[in-house]
Amino acid sequence: MSGNGKERIAVVGIGNLLMSDDGVGVHVVQALQERNLENVELIDAGTAVLHTADCLRGVDLVVVVDALQAGREPGTVYLMSGSDAVENDYGLSVHSLGLKTALNFLAPGELPAEWTVVGVEPETVEQGMGLSEAVRAAVPGAVRTVENLIEEWRA
Repeated sequence: MSGNGKERIAVVGIGNLLMSDDGVGVHVVQALQERNLENVELIDAGTAVLHTADCLRGVDLVVVVDALQAGREPGTVYLMSGSDAVENDYGLSVHSLGLKTALNFLAPGELPAEWTVVGVEPETVEQGMGLSEAVRAAVPGAVRTVENLIEEWRA
C-alpha cells in the first residue's frame, strides 16, 4: 500500500513476558518507544489481545509483532501479511490468532486496510522472565523491520 503519510499506523506488540521468548513482541514495542516514531501508535497488548480491538478502531495499517514458530533458527525475523501467516498455519502464538479474532469485532468501515506480522522465531517459550540470547539479539532487526515497513507505507 502506498501511503500519503496521513494513514493511521499502529504497532501492536503481543506476548507473555513470563514465558521467555513469547514476550518478544512486547520487547520490540518497548524498543520502538525509544525511537519517537512520529504519528505511530505503539500498543503493548501483552496477552490482552482481544481487548485491542478498540485501540485499532479507525487505524489504517497495523503491524503485529509476535513470536512465530515456522521452523527456522531461533531469532529468525519474518515479515508476512497477517492473512498469509494465518492461512499458512504457522505456529503463531494464540495471541496473533486472537488479534485476527479481535479484528472481527470491528465494523467493516473500522477495519485496517492492511495488517502485517513481524514474527521472531523463539528458542524457548518455557516459564522465564528474559529472552533467550538468540531472540534478544534479533530484537534490533525486528525493530528495523518494523521501521522499514512504516517507511514503505509512507512512501
